[in-house]
Amino acid sequence: MIKALAAAKINLYLDVIRRRGDGYHDIETLYQPVSLFDELRFERAASGVALSGDRSDVPWNEENLCHRAARLVIERSGLRAGVRISCKKRIPPGAGLGGGSADAAATLLAVDRLLGTGFSRDELLELGARLGSDVPFFILGTPAIGRGRGEILEAAEGLPGGWILIVKPNLSISTKWAYENVNLLLTKDIGKATLTALLTDLKGFPNTALATHNGFEAGVVERFPAVGEVLAALREARPILSSLSGSGSACFAVFGEEREAREVAGRFDSEGFFTSIAQPITGAVRLEVG
Repeated sequence: MIKALAAAKINLYLDVIRRRGDGYHDIETLYQPVSLFDELRFERAASGVALSGDRSDVPWNEENLCHRAARLVIERSGLRAGVRISCKKRIPPGAGLGGGSADAAATLLAVDRLLGTGFSRDELLELGARLGSDVPFFILGTPAIGRGRGEILEAAEGLPGGWILIVKPNLSISTKWAYENVNLLLTKDIGKATLTALLTDLKGFPNTALATHNGFEAGVVERFPAVGEVLAALREARPILSSLSGSGSACFAVFGEEREAREVAGRFDSEGFFTSIAQPITGAVRLEVG
């Protein structure tokens, strides 16, 4: 049996550059794993994939990325084997925090070890890219710049510390909707200079206020005013950095002191928002053989 912790991510920066001929979009983003985890358990079975979880709003069927990831490993290996997977969700879905992709990455790594298939890191990255654009990042596990669909990765310096307050309003946003409604004219020419400046300014953390950009923010805020209200409230607290994560609906703010993060979190807790206080980490998937 193998246990896995699968971490959430935030996007410290995200620019949607262009729509590609294959229907996908080229992006440039700075991924940061954080200490908010789903918990998964894997056990060997005679055949098939059995998946269960503790949230009724998540489909635990063949379309779930965990189910698909386990099938990929078994089919690629040619083994006659199966696996049982159970998941305790702590990362809210529809939030732009990458919970589904993190769970898929954990499944690839855990099933590979459980069955002794011995796939290389490059092989697992290739399988991950077939499942979703963010999955390779979670396999890599460290802060990284993502390009292409997000699957072309370059290791980078992320947040060296701090306390990250994550706030999700009571709504979920489809990534498909966000890409279909992103306004590329609003993101044009903002990109590379802003990312370069952010990477430089991170070296002065926590004594330098950090500016960033998320190409989804304008469209998301226009369609979902509650997200704009969360961002405005976070920014009133004067954090070091604040932004939408991915295509939302979760927003985050980075503070130098835990006390600051908890004080702001209390305001959102009292209004029934999902909140989590996390820290930056460097291992997005952690496996434990039980």
